[in-house]
Amino acid sequence: MMTNKLLPCALAALGLLAACAPDPASKPVENKAVANEAAEIIVPPAHEANAANASEETPGLGVNLAPDELTLVLPNGSSRHVSFGMAKADAVKMLSAALGSPIEQAENQDCGAGSLGYAAFRDGLSLYFQDGKFAGWDLDGRENGKFTTGNGIGIGMTRKALEVAGPVEVGETTIGQEFTLGEMSGLLSSAAPDGKVTNLWAGVTCIAR
Repeated sequence: MMTNKLLPCALAALGLLAACAPDPASKPVENKAVANEAAEIIVPPAHEANAANASEETPGLGVNLAPDELTLVLPNGSSRHVSFGMAKADAVKMLSAALGSPIEQAENQDCGAGSLGYAAFRDGLSLYFQDGKFAGWDLDGRENGKFTTGNGIGIGMTRKALEVAGPVEVGETTIGQEFTLGEMSGLLSSAAPDGKVTNLWAGVTCIAR
């Protein structure tokens, strides 16, 4: 009979312990938050990335070209996309982490698309902004293949190699042998198969014609 009397007490004690135990549903939420923080890619601020020498790029950071953006490649292999439509301040900050601060920033009132802001970086890469948003990029021949697309299109590439990448249209304009490849455009040193890419651009730019 004593055993029967103790059983309800034991069950009551177990109920109290269960009530005090942490809610198991809360743990997955905490773990998810930690996982998200770990997956977040942080671009080094420009003032830290270039503290030693503002004219030198941060080791391990690279920039790839694309028809609708620039891609910042981080040392761990991850990437951040500087896409058309991004706010000017954010785009400049991200590119500065890899290339140093712009060597020039101004507004050009005489562009075919109207007034455009621009930020010129070292090695011939410039960003263009329309209504405060990143709208296009332009690359001139001051660099030696430092910037390319994911499939290797860049300054110095021949017309023959371009045609392997896709259909290329070439025509002589007031600025030279101009070509288009998909959503990108540029200039060739000549229309011959061995003519080389001297300039590349995409999006809204201020190409003088």
